[in-house]
Amino acid sequence: MRDRTPRSVTLVLDENLSGHKVLAGLQAAGIPAKMQTELMNRGLPDEEVLCRLAGHPDYFLLSKDSDFHRRPAAKAALIRHGIGAFVITAHKDKTATQLVELVTHAWPRMLRCTHNHSRPFVAKILADGSVEVVR
Repeated sequence: MRDRTPRSVTLVLDENLSGHKVLAGLQAAGIPAKMQTELMNRGLPDEEVLCRLAGHPDYFLLSKDSDFHRRPAAKAALIRHGIGAFVITAHKDKTATQLVELVTHAWPRMLRCTHNHSRPFVAKILADGSVEVVR
Protein backbone atom coordinates (compact mmCIF):
# COMPACT_ATOMS: atom_id res chain seq x y z
CA MET A 1 0.00 0.00 0.00
CA ARG A 2 1.28 3.44 -0.88
CA ASP A 3 1.47 6.18 1.75
CA ARG A 4 1.65 9.62 0.15
CA THR A 5 1.70 11.47 3.47
CA PRO A 6 4.96 13.38 3.90
CA ARG A 7 6.85 11.74 6.69
CA SER A 8 9.87 12.44 8.77
CA VAL A 9 12.23 9.47 8.89
CA THR A 10 14.75 8.84 11.66
CA LEU A 11 16.93 5.75 11.64
CA VAL A 12 17.38 3.99 14.96
CA LEU A 13 20.67 2.12 14.97
CA ASP A 14 20.30 -1.15 16.79
CA GLU A 15 22.90 -2.31 19.29
CA ASN A 16 25.01 -4.18 16.73
CA LEU A 17 25.36 -0.98 14.72
CA SER A 18 25.43 1.62 17.48
CA GLY A 19 29.01 2.75 17.15
CA HIS A 20 29.62 6.46 17.53
CA LYS A 21 31.47 6.56 14.18
CA VAL A 22 28.44 5.21 12.33
CA LEU A 23 26.07 7.60 14.11
CA ALA A 24 28.33 10.62 13.57
CA GLY A 25 28.90 9.71 9.92
CA LEU A 26 25.19 9.39 9.18
CA GLN A 27 24.40 12.63 10.96
CA ALA A 28 27.22 14.42 9.13
CA ALA A 29 25.67 13.20 5.87
CA GLY A 30 22.37 14.79 6.90
CA ILE A 31 20.64 11.52 7.75
CA PRO A 32 18.57 11.73 10.94
CA ALA A 33 19.76 8.93 13.20
CA LYS A 34 19.76 7.91 16.86
CA MET A 35 21.29 5.07 18.75
CA GLN A 36 18.86 2.54 20.16
CA THR A 37 20.46 3.12 23.54
CA GLU A 38 19.27 6.74 23.47
CA LEU A 39 15.71 5.41 23.63
CA MET A 40 16.02 2.32 25.80
CA ASN A 41 18.40 0.23 27.85
CA ARG A 42 21.01 -2.00 26.27
CA GLY A 43 20.42 -5.74 26.08
CA LEU A 44 16.65 -5.81 25.58
CA PRO A 45 15.20 -8.71 23.58
CA ASP A 46 14.23 -7.88 19.98
CA GLU A 47 10.53 -8.15 20.84
CA GLU A 48 10.86 -5.47 23.54
CA VAL A 49 12.87 -3.18 21.25
CA LEU A 50 10.18 -3.44 18.58
CA CYS A 51 7.44 -2.80 21.12
CA ARG A 52 9.16 0.39 22.29
CA LEU A 53 9.77 1.61 18.74
CA ALA A 54 6.04 1.25 18.01
CA GLY A 55 5.40 4.47 19.93
CA HIS A 56 7.51 6.41 17.41
CA PRO A 57 5.94 6.27 13.93
CA ASP A 58 8.84 8.16 12.32
CA TYR A 59 11.51 5.81 13.67
CA PHE A 60 12.79 3.03 11.44
CA LEU A 61 15.14 0.37 12.75
CA LEU A 62 18.52 0.01 11.01
CA SER A 63 20.30 -3.25 11.68
CA LYS A 64 22.92 -5.57 10.29
CA ASP A 65 21.31 -8.54 12.07
CA SER A 66 20.03 -10.05 8.84
CA ASP A 67 17.94 -12.79 10.43
CA PHE A 68 16.15 -10.95 13.25
CA HIS A 69 12.94 -10.68 11.22
CA ARG A 70 12.97 -14.43 10.55
CA ARG A 71 12.88 -15.43 14.20
CA PRO A 72 9.22 -16.25 15.00
CA ALA A 73 8.86 -14.03 18.09
CA ALA A 74 10.63 -11.06 16.48
CA LYS A 75 8.63 -11.46 13.26
CA ALA A 76 5.37 -11.52 15.22
CA ALA A 77 6.41 -8.41 17.19
CA LEU A 78 7.47 -6.61 14.00
CA ILE A 79 4.02 -7.23 12.52
CA ARG A 80 2.07 -6.61 15.74
CA HIS A 81 3.78 -3.26 16.39
CA GLY A 82 3.88 -2.09 12.77
CA ILE A 83 7.63 -1.50 12.56
CA GLY A 84 9.59 -0.48 9.49
CA ALA A 85 13.10 -1.90 9.44
CA PHE A 86 16.13 -1.78 7.16
CA VAL A 87 18.75 -4.52 7.27
CA ILE A 88 22.23 -4.06 5.85
CA THR A 89 23.03 -7.37 4.18
CA ALA A 90 26.50 -6.51 2.86
CA HIS A 91 28.23 -5.68 6.13
CA LYS A 92 30.86 -8.37 6.45
CA ASP A 93 34.34 -6.87 6.99
CA LYS A 94 33.04 -3.33 6.42
CA THR A 95 34.41 -0.47 8.48
CA ALA A 96 32.14 2.13 10.07
CA THR A 97 33.07 4.52 7.24
CA GLN A 98 32.08 1.96 4.61
CA LEU A 99 28.78 1.27 6.37
CA VAL A 100 28.05 5.00 6.43
CA GLU A 101 28.88 5.26 2.72
CA LEU A 102 26.54 2.36 1.93
CA VAL A 103 23.63 3.79 3.92
CA THR A 104 24.24 7.27 2.51
CA HIS A 105 24.15 5.84 -1.01
CA ALA A 106 20.94 3.91 -0.20
CA TRP A 107 19.26 6.82 1.66
CA PRO A 108 17.14 8.16 -1.26
CA ARG A 109 15.86 4.63 -1.90
CA MET A 110 15.20 4.13 1.80
CA LEU A 111 13.13 7.31 1.91
CA ARG A 112 11.20 6.20 -1.16
CA CYS A 113 10.59 2.85 0.53
CA THR A 114 9.14 4.51 3.65
CA HIS A 115 6.73 6.47 1.49
CA ASN A 116 5.74 3.64 -0.86
CA HIS A 117 5.32 0.81 1.65
CA SER A 118 3.09 0.71 4.65
CA ARG A 119 4.50 -0.60 7.87
CA PRO A 120 5.23 -3.25 8.89
CA PHE A 121 8.01 -3.97 6.46
CA VAL A 122 11.58 -5.17 6.36
CA ALA A 123 13.81 -4.00 3.54
CA LYS A 124 17.32 -5.17 2.74
CA ILE A 125 20.06 -2.71 1.85
CA LEU A 126 22.18 -4.51 -0.72
CA ALA A 127 25.88 -4.02 -1.51
CA ASP A 128 25.11 -1.71 -4.45
CA GLY A 129 22.91 0.55 -2.31
CA SER A 130 19.65 -0.77 -3.70
CA VAL A 131 16.78 -1.41 -1.31
CA GLU A 132 14.60 -4.49 -1.57
CA VAL A 133 11.47 -5.03 0.52
CA VAL A 134 11.32 -8.61 1.81
CA ARG A 135 8.19 -8.38 3.98
